[in-house]
Amino acid sequence: MRIESLTYFLEIAQAGSFSLAARHLYVSQQGLSKSIQALERELGTTLFERTGKRVRLTEAGRDLAPLARACIESQKNLLDGMRKHVGAVGPAKTVRLTAMPFVASGMFSFMKDRLDAYDLRNVALVERGFPEILADLAREDAGSATLAMVVVSATMRETLAQNPAVTFAPLFESRLMLMGTKRLISPKRQRISVDEVVRLPLAYYSEPVLESVIADTFADKPFENIIMHTSNIEMMNEYVETGQAVTFSDTFSAYLLGSENNELLFMPIEGAASFSVGFAHRADPPLDNHLAAYAERFRSCIGTTCKSYLAKTPAS
Repeated sequence: MRIESLTYFLEIAQAGSFSLAARHLYVSQQGLSKSIQALERELGTTLFERTGKRVRLTEAGRDLAPLARACIESQKNLLDGMRKHVGAVGPAKTVRLTAMPFVASGMFSFMKDRLDAYDLRNVALVERGFPEILADLAREDAGSATLAMVVVSATMRETLAQNPAVTFAPLFESRLMLMGTKRLISPKRQRISVDEVVRLPLAYYSEPVLESVIADTFADKPFENIIMHTSNIEMMNEYVETGQAVTFSDTFSAYLLGSENNELLFMPIEGAASFSVGFAHRADPPLDNHLAAYAERFRSCIGTTCKSYLAKTPAS
């Protein structure tokens, strides 16, 4: 059982709405729903009664609420008690981290428990796009105190490789996948071709890195049935979860979330492009000790908690 799921459960109970709770938590409604479904399966009971867009606790949900609060408080006390030992692997003061949207809205939510265990969420997170991050790193006064977490397609990684002033250290790689319900994706299939994907009803997120990865995957094959191309995640997820459209995901997200929802399928795409997630900083001068220790803790967290994923998909 994940502490994150209990936190989500309590927020939904307080808000009385999945969509409102998702906004408060800065997570997608799809991810929130999947987490609660997994929690209900694990406990063997229904926690919410759904009436339209509103929800209320069942009797089991009311019994769980005080126990969930106690469990979350116990975890907080455990982390607080161990925080004094963090100095053995690196300082625990707040890190200023520049991050691209995938990192800021994805990893820091979906990997919350893992990151908390390594004291990696004690950050001042500044969300910026890839061009802005490159511009920041190019400034001569950036010095050793600028650390960015970036998501780069193969094309964007070539741009980094051609810039001697910037060092890129990958944490992991991921590959584009298709996600949808059994209504549009057969669970009997092992993979799907690009030609098949372009004919499916498609709703996908408007984001520069995703656009670059899609372009690398589909080249000159245009999509024939775009239902939605939007930054409205809630509406997009509604179309996907009701079987009206498929969308794009990736192998790392499938690893983190795929087992939590039996209704949604993650399907490999033949010849799909990959992307890398990692740290970027100025090559000279080197990172200061504080940021270098943070980056090393993050690498240790990924290497330990995502060991089985990295064994199949090592970072290059």
